[in-house]
Amino acid sequence: MARMIQDLCGKLWQMEKMRIGQGEQEGFHVLPAERQGTMFSWNFASVPGDVYTDLQRAGEIEDPYFGRNMHKAKWVQEYEWWYVRRFNVDEGMKGKRIFLEFEGVDYSCTVWLNGHQLGSHEGMFSSFRFEVGHLLNYDHWAGGSNQVVVKLDPPPKNFRNVGGKKVNFSGDYFTGLIPFGIWRPVRLIATDDVKIEQFRTEYKIGEKDAVVQLQVEVNNMTDKPQTVGIRAELEGYQFTSECFGAMVEKTVKPGIQIVELDVEVKDAKLWWPWDLGNPNLYTLDLTLHQEGKEIDRISDRIGIREIRMEMNPGFTPEESEYPWTFFINGKRHFLRSACWGGQPSFLYGRNNDKKYEHRLRLVREANINNLRIFGWHPPEIPKFYRLCDELGITVWTNFTFSTQAFSNEPSFVESVTKECAEIVKQRRNHPSNIFWMGGEEVFFTDAHVESGNLELMEAVGKAVAEHTSVPYGLASPLSNEFGQKMGFKPKESQHANEHYYGGGRQLMEEFYPSLDCAIIPELTAASAPSIESLRKFIPEDELWPPGPSWGYHWADIDILQGLNIEVFGDKRMSSLEEFVESTQIAQGTVLQYALELYRRRKPRMSGVSFCHFITHWPDIKWGIVDYYGKKKLSYDYVKRSYQPLLPSLEFSRRRWKAGEWFEGNIWVINDYHHAYEDVQIEWEVIDHKGQIVERGSVTADVEPDSSREYGKIRWLIDIGATGHFVVRLSIVNREKAILSTNEYQLLIGDQAKIKQVIMEHLNESAKRREEYGHSYYRYNPELWELE
Repeated sequence: MARMIQDLCGKLWQMEKMRIGQGEQEGFHVLPAERQGTMFSWNFASVPGDVYTDLQRAGEIEDPYFGRNMHKAKWVQEYEWWYVRRFNVDEGMKGKRIFLEFEGVDYSCTVWLNGHQLGSHEGMFSSFRFEVGHLLNYDHWAGGSNQVVVKLDPPPKNFRNVGGKKVNFSGDYFTGLIPFGIWRPVRLIATDDVKIEQFRTEYKIGEKDAVVQLQVEVNNMTDKPQTVGIRAELEGYQFTSECFGAMVEKTVKPGIQIVELDVEVKDAKLWWPWDLGNPNLYTLDLTLHQEGKEIDRISDRIGIREIRMEMNPGFTPEESEYPWTFFINGKRHFLRSACWGGQPSFLYGRNNDKKYEHRLRLVREANINNLRIFGWHPPEIPKFYRLCDELGITVWTNFTFSTQAFSNEPSFVESVTKECAEIVKQRRNHPSNIFWMGGEEVFFTDAHVESGNLELMEAVGKAVAEHTSVPYGLASPLSNEFGQKMGFKPKESQHANEHYYGGGRQLMEEFYPSLDCAIIPELTAASAPSIESLRKFIPEDELWPPGPSWGYHWADIDILQGLNIEVFGDKRMSSLEEFVESTQIAQGTVLQYALELYRRRKPRMSGVSFCHFITHWPDIKWGIVDYYGKKKLSYDYVKRSYQPLLPSLEFSRRRWKAGEWFEGNIWVINDYHHAYEDVQIEWEVIDHKGQIVERGSVTADVEPDSSREYGKIRWLIDIGATGHFVVRLSIVNREKAILSTNEYQLLIGDQAKIKQVIMEHLNESAKRREEYGHSYYRYNPELWELE
């Protein structure tokens, strides 16, 4: 084949720190590609990777994730870091057009090859390349006859200046380090004078057949028109199909030109989210021919699907003006979503395919059908989207504009919209990616109202629309106080985070029902990871009682205690084991209540996303799967509450007094698009002694894509009851097979009294904040009394 690729990734890189400007003064960029004593003592490094991971490997810094080490490594971001790789070139590349391609460098860099400066680049998400054939040495030396040198600039310190072009590193979501490094692959690519750059897919779907509409970007690097043939071939990836093809002949002018061709697919196997059908994929081969010879080829996997958005029923135009209901291939796709919370590590050198595969299998196991990548995290790497394609998990991708007042100056808007366009072009052909969004909490304060955020988000939307038909949303949320000041309607989207941040100031039964909107893109609950995981990042002498490293790793202990009081009746502080387990059950209890409440509101509500599924460093906060990939107890609550077919209990409060009647309503939610006829919805009540004291059932026909009430439970609580009671629900088909089960633990007690206990706790925590501020130091006042 004409195209050749030489991978320059791996463990043969070396790196060293320099004061700003020192590297060029020392002449490191012009050293020849031979064994230099100068570099013998440089650290070995891995690409893709990051500076901190390379330094930890070399013993120059301690593990940033352990204890409070992260701040000890902040000196790293004050230097330039020089990366060097020596290599020989495959002789088969000689005579071709050869490019040195960087898929992504965070954040800015300058590149030299064999002493020649190739250029500089800024922006971590956009790839860049240099034509280098005339600079390469084709001799084969021990260690390599060519040398590429990359100077990484110190990372930027003000996220406001680089939003959209770099992952967020500021605010209450990070602890001090700004990640940077050569975080994506580096390679040599050799081609003929005419090559395929990239392609775009769109689809027209009929009753049985489909048309794959291809826009192929062809680059003619000569100074004369060239006549070429472009052939597209499609064949089933996980299933057997005939090969479908199309070919066009085109004379392309010098430069880049778009060539269009359509492939007709008979009896098309559509790509579906896993709960609506099979996530069918096709292998696409694009080949370029000239004078009967194949001169270029690229391959990828695509999925045939259409996305449409509709208005949510039940809202007036004065309440909501944007469509928030997703339809995939004509079927409603209710988002049982989680904010992804990744990459698996925000230090890129710790990421690998095995972690992605494991975490995403857990997503599917938890009955989640959508992942939301919100603006604090980077748009994910190709491996992530490829796995989501295969698993049938849809993805909502935010650009990295978050919680800042950004500029709308033309130069800034031009640079970030260009970066966003590159992000889209790299990911647009993945069928899993169904939604783009501009900002995360960028209409969130009075400063945001006064800023250029709205104009910037609109400009990003226009840029996105030029490169994909996948829908775009301005920002999340739209309907908070400040969004409404900017003219957005009151019932578009809301973040359901105030129950967590309030620490129980409003009970879950008070707060969550009060939100009435079309979609909930973020819903927060938190817990501690397992003791096994805690020991990996909390020093032993700080494990219990909680030392400073707890707060450093985002543990808001007052809030966790407040939620324990709400769920259990006390802070649960008698031991480390009790506290950890209780926080995980409390997190699960909150998520179960809120997720099921919003699911019962479909189709008026079209989705809910809890925050988060995983976490990108070892923390004591949001993920239901911890940094080390270990499930919390809350994972099982989500897995149960996100069953596509779900019996769900509606109740007005979690606490009921002894001697009163408990009342609840039985619902069935069906996100599948097929009916369940003549099923039994069964229920039982287990009292405070663990005895089944009440049973009942109702026969029902459950409609496709539905949510409705089917019956009621009414049970008299024993006058002497204490503790808790349990309600279990199940759906059983005609063959007596259990289709779905659910379970709730409700308490015997006084709602008003427990709220009083919570308020006393919160008033104590408020006094600490008044004295020590919001920092984690408030949990360890001895830190202010150093001798």
